[in-house]
Amino acid sequence: MDYYHQLKKSQLNFHTIIPFLKFDQELEKELLAKKIKVYLKTEKLFIIEPTDQQVIWAQDHWRDCHSAIPDKELQLKLKALNIFGYHYKTEKNKAVESLLGRLKQIPEKRIKFPVAKPFNFKYYIWTTYQDLVIYSLNPEKTYPAGWHEFEEDKEFPPNRAYLKLWEVFTTQQLKIKQDDCALEIGAAPGGWSWVLSQYFKKVYTFDRADLAPQVKKIKNITHVQGDAFKISPDDFKDVTWFFSDLICTPEKIHETIEFWLAHSRVRNFVCTIKFKGDTPFEVIDKLLKIPDSKIVRLYHNKNEVTWVKVTTDR
Repeated sequence: MDYYHQLKKSQLNFHTIIPFLKFDQELEKELLAKKIKVYLKTEKLFIIEPTDQQVIWAQDHWRDCHSAIPDKELQLKLKALNIFGYHYKTEKNKAVESLLGRLKQIPEKRIKFPVAKPFNFKYYIWTTYQDLVIYSLNPEKTYPAGWHEFEEDKEFPPNRAYLKLWEVFTTQQLKIKQDDCALEIGAAPGGWSWVLSQYFKKVYTFDRADLAPQVKKIKNITHVQGDAFKISPDDFKDVTWFFSDLICTPEKIHETIEFWLAHSRVRNFVCTIKFKGDTPFEVIDKLLKIPDSKIVRLYHNKNEVTWVKVTTDR
């Protein structure tokens, strides 16, 4: 079916998905597994049938989508919204560049952490497909196009893994209490540990390797070298949060999560689920069946996703 001409005539009811960079094939596999029809696709955008399903490999998911020729009528329509727009760049297009110059645009700006005020004002988002403008009044992500680039700390953290936690704390609104204590497995060299030490009364860290010297000196961090899978919850009765960026199979981290849910009072988790190849949707489905949990693919994840569970009574 010629979906392009249906788009051009505004006859197609559709959503737009932005794939994570270099993970468009994973997105395509996920859409196929979920039986979501793909109308058109490029490396930078997928045009799909409307769906209420969560799409993990989507950097952003635009609902309420429209297609239009970039002309004066469209300019007036978008200006009349009286809100800022965000241009998701896919290709060079002179007609679009002319349109862009006449509209209020959100500047692409790195995020300063911690975020003092949530980015929560109304905006519309738009892009191009061939000679058409595609725009949405209802993008999913709070930060336009799911672009989470931070003003990085290039001096203290021993690796860039801390950016994942910065993104979690910025987007997931974790509610941490004054007396909460955290356990982190797979901690070395300590990028996550450094972030956690700023939020928790006490942080217990485990890894076969040692923490970086500057992280190990932090007063509320207690590090133990050893096998993280042999830890007894009975030794950490004050722990209320569980964190993991450990390199292991999805099956192993799922087994570990279930063990801590069954044998401890921990009910709050942030765990990276790492893949060696294709996404193991059977493990993903098991994790999603755990109450109060969700799976997100962070901007700073690689071939992995992040499972987050936060108790609702906090």
